[in-house]
Amino acid sequence: MKAFTALISICAVAASGFALLTPRDNSAVCAGATVVSTSEVAVGSKTVELTTFACDGPAAGVHANDAAPTSAGPAAPLPTVNVCGEICDNVCGDSGTLPPVTEDCATIVDAITILNGSISPSFEVDSNHAQTLSFGTCRFFFQNFSPLPMSNCWLSFVQIASAAASACLPPVQPVNSEGLCIAGDATWRVG
Repeated sequence: MKAFTALISICAVAASGFALLTPRDNSAVCAGATVVSTSEVAVGSKTVELTTFACDGPAAGVHANDAAPTSAGPAAPLPTVNVCGEICDNVCGDSGTLPPVTEDCATIVDAITILNGSISPSFEVDSNHAQTLSFGTCRFFFQNFSPLPMSNCWLSFVQIASAAASACLPPVQPVNSEGLCIAGDATWRVG
């Protein structure tokens, strides 16, 4: 019995160590994720990576004629849709074998607080792109599926992502590795 208990303890330590060292897989951000830009946010002695990805294919529900220019003249700039403060629905899912470590996600929340106070209080994400903040085992992201650019504010983004995490990640059962919030019209999601 002691040997069995020791074996279980070793397995638990190994699994928690794996969770601490396994970053989120970038391929799970979106289909065909390609890095467009990357920068870093210093949070004390830690570094959070801020990355923008281009995603494959047209957004879901987008038709070939959507946002097409109506004249032969120069195309007008596309309007930016502001989703700051918009409501979305929480959905729990799996993007890995284990949920992120709470402390890693707290570091991202701190980075977003820093961004909100040091640059524009909002950010823009092009059509079929995703913006992510990653640290250790945790990633927060905003993904735009619409045919138009979208803007969101940092505080709304962190509130939505944190609420999705609280609704889906431990101690919530069953264990999930991802919390999402999906817009009612499915044009964007936060995770």
